Amino acid sequence: MSEKEVKTNKLVFKPKDDFKFIAAYEAYSKGFDKAKEENQLQLNELIQKLYEDEIDYQNFYYNVNQFISGTDDNKSFRRARIEGQRKQEYQKSERKRGRNERYRG
Repeated sequence: MSEKEVKTNKLVFKPKDDFKFIAAYEAYSKGFDKAKEENQLQLNELIQKLYEDEIDYQNFYYNVNQFISGTDDNKSFRRARIEGQRKQEYQKSERKRGRNERYRG
């Protein structure tokens, strides 16, 4: 097998009774599934460093979020809601505003 044919696998660790690490592993797993081959290697390095306490959780999540949000799956088009009013409702509210200005001023 050549270097290009080697597939990167997810790392598996001995179970820790640390909820933070379990949540971090879930984020790693989500990013790993969507990442390209070269990014999978970087994700493996990140989770390994976190497991060995070489980096803290804040740095880990900062780096992992770049892989999770950098995929095309998270891009979506959102429409802005335009609030409008019918002509009759607009005229009614303008007449009321005009009356109030006349009697107050």
